[in-house]
Amino acid sequence: MMRHARLAIVCAALLVVAAGTGTLFVVDTTEQAVVTRFGRPVRTCTVPGPYWKLPLVDRVTRLDARLLVTEPPPAEYLTLDKKNLVARTFLTWRVSDPLRYIQSVVFREAAEARLAAVTSSEIGAAFGAVPFDALVSADSATMRLGTILSQVEGRVRDAAERQFGITLVSLGLERLAFPQQNEASVFQRMRAERQRIAKRFRSEGDEQGVKIRAAADRERARILAKAQRKAAEIRGRAEAEAAHIYADALGQAPEFYRFLRTLESYDKFIDNNTTVILPADSPLMKSLLAGPPTKSEP
Repeated sequence: MMRHARLAIVCAALLVVAAGTGTLFVVDTTEQAVVTRFGRPVRTCTVPGPYWKLPLVDRVTRLDARLLVTEPPPAEYLTLDKKNLVARTFLTWRVSDPLRYIQSVVFREAAEARLAAVTSSEIGAAFGAVPFDALVSADSATMRLGTILSQVEGRVRDAAERQFGITLVSLGLERLAFPQQNEASVFQRMRAERQRIAKRFRSEGDEQGVKIRAAADRERARILAKAQRKAAEIRGRAEAEAAHIYADALGQAPEFYRFLRTLESYDKFIDNNTTVILPADSPLMKSLLAGPPTKSEP
C-alpha cells in the first residue's frame, strides 16, 4: 500500500514538473490543437485530454472546436436585368481539418474574411445569372430565391472544406433590400406596376360584366317572349271557349241573354246618384216591369 502511495506521489510530482517545464499541455472539450516544431506541424490533437510536447521546441496552436457564427457586412449585387440589391448573410461553421486551417488562415478573423469573400463571390455570380423577379416576387411560380441560396451554400461549402479546412453548417439570408438611394424609385416603379395590374384586372372585370349582363338580357328577352307567346295562346283558347259558351247560351235562351246584356249595359252608366226618367212605352221600362223572360219549353 505504501509503495502505491509513493508511486502516485512520484507520478504527480513528475506531472507538476512536466507542466512547469512546458512538456505537458491539456486540450479542453471546446478546443482542438496543432503542435508545430520550428513552424512545421507535427501533430493534431482533436480529442480532449493531456498531451506531451518538447519544451522550448514545440508550440501549441489552439483552435475553437465549437460552432461559430459569422455575419459578413452587407454587400451590393447586380441582377441579370441590371437591378441592384443589397444582401446581408450569415454563416455557421466549425473547424473540421485543424492542420489545413492553420496552414491557410490560422486565425478566426482571417477565416471569417476568407469565408465572406467566397460567399460574396458566389452570391454575386448567382444573382447576376437570374432576373430580379427570381429573387423578389409575389408570384411563387417565378420566385427561386430558396433554390438559388441552396446552390450558393453548396458551392461555398465545397470551397471552405477544400481550401480552409472548414465545414460550413449553414448559409442564410438575413436581409435582402434595395440600395438606400434607389429605394424611392424602386417603390414608385413597384407601385406603378401594381396599379397597372389592378387597372388591367378592373378592365377585364368590366368586360366580363358587360358580357354577363348582355347574356342575361338575351335570356330575359327569350323567357319573356316565350311567356308572352304562351299567354297569347292561353288567351286565344280562353276567348274561343268563352265565345263558344256565349254562342251556346244565346242559342238556348236568346231572350234571357238579351235581357242580361241589357241590364249589364244599364249598370255601366247608372249609379246611385243617377235619376232616369223614362216614358211608359220605353223598352227599358217594359223590361223592368215585365221581368226576365222565361225559357220556353221545347
